[in-house]
Amino acid sequence: MTGRIGVLGAGGMGSAYAAHLARAGADVVLIGRGSAHIRTLQTAPLQVDPPEGEPWRVDVPVAVHAADVAPGSLDVLLLLTKAYDLGEAAATAGHVLAADGVAVPLQNGLGTDALVADVFGEERTLVGTTTVGAALAEPGRITVSASTAAGASRTDLGRMGRGRAPLERGAAVAAALGAAGLSAEAVPQVDTLIWNKLALASMSPVSAVPRVTVATVWNSAEGRDVVQTMAAEVVAVAHAEGVALDRDEALAHARTVWAGTGEHYTSMCTDVRNGRRTELSSMAAAVARLAGTHGVPVPVHTTVLGLLALAGVR
Repeated sequence: MTGRIGVLGAGGMGSAYAAHLARAGADVVLIGRGSAHIRTLQTAPLQVDPPEGEPWRVDVPVAVHAADVAPGSLDVLLLLTKAYDLGEAAATAGHVLAADGVAVPLQNGLGTDALVADVFGEERTLVGTTTVGAALAEPGRITVSASTAAGASRTDLGRMGRGRAPLERGAAVAAALGAAGLSAEAVPQVDTLIWNKLALASMSPVSAVPRVTVATVWNSAEGRDVVQTMAAEVVAVAHAEGVALDRDEALAHARTVWAGTGEHYTSMCTDVRNGRRTELSSMAAAVARLAGTHGVPVPVHTTVLGLLALAGVR
């Protein structure tokens, strides 16, 4: 039994998790930070639009701010803010978790374990990664990816770095998500999955430099060379960190995903196109910082990050 589940971060992703959990009858609350979206959900159901088929609606209990959640009232806290907001958002919710509860950040990138453990403690922190896809369309309405709508998305969580909560707690969280149509598993080596996703995410900064789609990068011989070399650099840094990431498997997986993505802008590229802050600091920039620590050469990372810095991207 997971008890009461809080979802911190009322954007597309957090709303998608909360919607699925609420539809399955879980005791869940979506925690926002005063946005128009979270205020809309106080009086109206959340509408979920899949790429095909009929939209569905569900009443999602909400807290407009973390301060509205009673101390110690949550057994699970899923954190789905942007990575650059994670530390501050977690601090505002430091009071909500029960003594034996567990907090699970599900953002892309590195360093989430430390940010969450600083607030909730290492024995109440696990780390996760997810392929759930969702976006906020307008207040009260989100869109979800085809794989998420089909129940084919995947969430994995486990111990990593300063996230040292008992894996049994992760198994209970995974069971609750699975019952809500969000396939999930507690795994002993989540670090391998997170670094594998970082290799895959090499497409994000590469596509963000010229502000083009994944297909545009992948259909160019030069683009393919740059993104594959950058992904190989990620694997080299992972090895220096002691992560047993198989280079050939990671690159093969990335190639398959990139080739099948089509005319889609990565979320980072979309942020750059719209003049918004990106999650670069916890992704490619974090990889480059670790590369410097270990003395691993990452020339493509250096070049791509330099070009983004020149464009004022952070």
